[in-house]
Amino acid sequence: MNWTNYHTHTFYCDGECNLKDHVRQAIENQMLAVGFSSHAPVPFQSDWHIKQEDVKAYLQEIKHLKTVYPQVQIYTGLEIDFIPDVIGPGDFKAYNLDVVVGSVHYIGQYADGEYFCMDFTAEELAHGLREVYANDVQAMIRTYYERVQMMVQQDPPDIIGHLDLIKKLNKGNRFFDETQTWYKEIVKETVEVISNSNCIVEINTRGFYQGKTEEFYPSKWILELCFAKNIPVTISSDAHHFAELENNFGEAAELLLSIGYQEVQVYLDDKWGDAKFSSKGLQLS
Repeated sequence: MNWTNYHTHTFYCDGECNLKDHVRQAIENQMLAVGFSSHAPVPFQSDWHIKQEDVKAYLQEIKHLKTVYPQVQIYTGLEIDFIPDVIGPGDFKAYNLDVVVGSVHYIGQYADGEYFCMDFTAEELAHGLREVYANDVQAMIRTYYERVQMMVQQDPPDIIGHLDLIKKLNKGNRFFDETQTWYKEIVKETVEVISNSNCIVEINTRGFYQGKTEEFYPSKWILELCFAKNIPVTISSDAHHFAELENNFGEAAELLLSIGYQEVQVYLDDKWGDAKFSSKGLQLS
């Protein structure tokens, strides 16, 4: 019984190890598959996305690793930002990726045109909330979820990355109360949109093992909504270092089982499929 993980980062973007490190750790862990999802290039200055001029080398290195390490299935992917009328998963179809993670990190622009990224620091989030949204936290959060909805409807990825990432810097309800009705309603709207797509929601353990969030992405009550709408899920760690490849997977599996999920989505043998699981790993027939 072993795991898969398709959400990983390396030195090509903001990760802290190289591609080979992840592969070797995956083999040591007896994982069935590991996928790479470097932050895709964006058409503006960024120090945490892969540079356009490095994409060819990234793709070639993954292809090479597939031949060198047949002990584990290795898949090529990108985590692609969705910004309306700027960039989205569809802009990378020419790369024939195995797995596409679609995420929303940017939720507006400052007066000087700089894009507002809402998941680095609480100070930056507060700055953007003030400068871009005039301290209207509901407007900011609605924009986040509306962009997730737009991505799902207009430019759907395989996997929706960290669905409620907007809570990353909200520990202790610093910016908003996640139990309030207005928040739950916009999340419910978003889950409804996802239910009408073929997208997979990841249960992403990173915020939790970093100590930034008290729950995984998304929170249990959101996963319960997903289960009620028959939305498929996969388990990811958003690993930025090879030591994080399976962080808290057992706990994530136990949570999914407690909600009622009996299968997770896995990309094996070049296709998506269902796999039964326990807290110890996947149970493939």
